[in-house]
Amino acid sequence: MRYLALLGSHERHGITAGYLQAVLDDLPDSAEVETVFLRDYDIYPDTKEKACPALDEIEAKMAASDFWIICAPTYWGGMSGVMKQFFDCMRFRLVRMTSKADTLPGKYKNKHYLSMTTCFISSTENFFTGITDQTFVTIDRVLTGAGLIKVGEFVGTGTWGTHAPRESKLAECHRLAQKITNRPRKDDNTLKRYILLFFMIAVMALITMGLQAWWFGVFAAGKFWLTYASFVIIFYILLASILHFFTFVRHRRR
Repeated sequence: MRYLALLGSHERHGITAGYLQAVLDDLPDSAEVETVFLRDYDIYPDTKEKACPALDEIEAKMAASDFWIICAPTYWGGMSGVMKQFFDCMRFRLVRMTSKADTLPGKYKNKHYLSMTTCFISSTENFFTGITDQTFVTIDRVLTGAGLIKVGEFVGTGTWGTHAPRESKLAECHRLAQKITNRPRKDDNTLKRYILLFFMIAVMALITMGLQAWWFGVFAAGKFWLTYASFVIIFYILLASILHFFTFVRHRRR
């Protein structure tokens, strides 16, 4: 298994890099691991006259790897400019574009990725303000658009005034390393999500219809379960069909 870590921080050996290294250190000994420090490369957009050599080099590493780890600190409520510049320049290499400007998965479809970021504020403050949310939204928008499957994410909070990664967060990095090592290969858990959706609908319908029957006597006692079962099945089929269309069929037809 080949792992590629893309580090979009301004410091090669800073706290963000320390958390990334903690994940990499716990990968199996048999794993092939490589870290790309993006600031080492002269990255700029491709033009009609000339492709960017740095992008060619990094893209070759991405294509040869089974798993990507995207690691960039959060500044001003968004990912670092180093990583954003890289994603912007890689846009047409990651996805296929239709005549209507829709983006479709390209050659990296079904690879897996882990996203990592850090920020100055505490975990509690980050929970309520969501300062790192946009970083993950950007990473997910880019990589899921390219057809990759997300395995997990990590937030290293409270980096202001510290000089080394926090022990509690390092333990989280170790758990993430185990998770990405033992993940199902090329399994996006689609079937699991549909099963979970069915049970969510069943529980919510039972609560709703139970309250209706109790408060308003909407359903006769003898027909309650028949009405409930038919409602759940019909509602699930309709909702699953709509989700399937917009998630798979619509894109496949394009």
